Amino acid sequence: MYKDKLLELSDAIDLYISQDNSYISKLERAVRYGEPFEHKDCHRCNFGIAWDEEIKPIKDVLPEDLRAVVEEIEKTHCQFHEVSLKIDPKNPEEINQENLRIAKDLINQLYKKLLQLQKLLKEE
Repeated sequence: MYKDKLLELSDAIDLYISQDNSYISKLERAVRYGEPFEHKDCHRCNFGIAWDEEIKPIKDVLPEDLRAVVEEIEKTHCQFHEVSLKIDPKNPEEINQENLRIAKDLINQLYKKLLQLQKLLKEE
């Protein structure tokens, strides 16, 4: 059962990466032009909604290696949103640029972890 859910996630990883990439690109643009931006927490974005519905319920029954990667993905995704929530696009202060840099680093870490999960799933 859990393998089916994780395989669905594996198939959707490219979509989730593009959605998070779009989120950060829109945030960057909002900061650059001082435009409004609708922040979402890690449970309200498309990835977070799917994650909470499909992966969280099976997390405890996953083999240890998969569970460890799943937990890292969850943690990194929420850290990304926590940092992005601190960014006020209408405030040109340097702290926004620093938080934007941190958010981009977290997105890159998230991509790597998602690809690691995808690789593990293909090996199962």
